[in-house]
Amino acid sequence: MNSEGFCLKRYYHEISQTPLLTAAEERELSRQVKQGNAEAKRRLVEANLRFVVKMAIPYSSQGLSLEDLIQEGNLGLLEGIERFDPEKGFRLTTYVSWWIRLAIQRAIEQKSQPIRVPANKQELIRKIKIFRMQFESKNGRSPKVSEIAKGLKIKAKAIEDMQTVDATFLSLDQSAEEDTPNLLQVLQDEKSDHPQNHIAQTEMKRQLNMAMRVLSKKERDVLNHRFGLRGEQRGLSLRQIGRLIGLSAEGVRRIEEQALRKLRRPMVRSYVEGFI
Repeated sequence: MNSEGFCLKRYYHEISQTPLLTAAEERELSRQVKQGNAEAKRRLVEANLRFVVKMAIPYSSQGLSLEDLIQEGNLGLLEGIERFDPEKGFRLTTYVSWWIRLAIQRAIEQKSQPIRVPANKQELIRKIKIFRMQFESKNGRSPKVSEIAKGLKIKAKAIEDMQTVDATFLSLDQSAEEDTPNLLQVLQDEKSDHPQNHIAQTEMKRQLNMAMRVLSKKERDVLNHRFGLRGEQRGLSLRQIGRLIGLSAEGVRRIEEQALRKLRRPMVRSYVEGFI
């Protein structure tokens, strides 16, 4: 085993020692994160590091090392935790998976660009990303440019220059100083609905569609009507569904139970464990 493989194996062993969180624990810690609790954020991050590894592995043949993919995914995890709203009713992994995937794909796209970044600048970018991740885990917020400069003992101008080379280490919420508006404030359209309201729903539907491939057409129809997955404002009753598909309410109930049992099978459950 090469040194990288050994380090990754040791890293995965270490993060696997952290117990997974229940849905109730996630909600409570996420509420504390909203209040600025850095310890709650650290616990959420550490409990989900193995999830990042799981998401990074499928991208390991696309130009970046698995170690780099995991690092980028961890940054996406931090971003997702910051933006997660526990009152929406979704599991944290359902929501942060979008941010993790975005961070990984963005890193791969930038790596594939023809512009080559000098080795010394690549190393500085790496140091900035690591510092930002450690700072956020400890303090519960993104560091200012001046704080990164002080922590790494380099000029703030050098960090700002890196933004033109690699934008992935700077958050939309990050501003240079306290009285400077951040990029998110500048870009935000107050008249538009927050994208967070769509992200979790889109991810949930994508995962549900993949899971529901194991169901028969009748089973899919019953669950779609029962849980309002076809655009209804709310799910239909057993009797209402029965009228639509020509069965009794009891017949619909049996089909629903059978479909849910299939979705709880171990090979399917990973797609729906966040919301079923």
